[in-house]
Amino acid sequence: MASFPVINMENLNGEERAATMGKIKDACENWGFFEVNHGISPEFMDNVERMTKEHHRKCMEQRFKEMVASKGLEAVQSEINDLDWESTFFLRHLPVSNIAEVPDLEDE
Repeated sequence: MASFPVINMENLNGEERAATMGKIKDACENWGFFEVNHGISPEFMDNVERMTKEHHRKCMEQRFKEMVASKGLEAVQSEINDLDWESTFFLRHLPVSNIAEVPDLEDE
């Protein structure tokens, strides 16, 4: 039984680019997915996850406070079950970063 493809994205920069692109093509055509080995340290990824969750928590807290202030607590209580608690945003680094467009980000 074949194991699913793991693609080392670091190989896109250098002599192995063509072979890596071939592996990506094959994985997409034959598997529909692949695991990415991106070379980013687990510690850095854990830090990004922690900061993302903290940012999300602060945003949701602020939204709740604004709703209470504008509608009163009684009106908010009836809407709590219907709130959309998901907040998403898309960050891009290349070719041009959009990080400055994300509201309320701390410098870290």
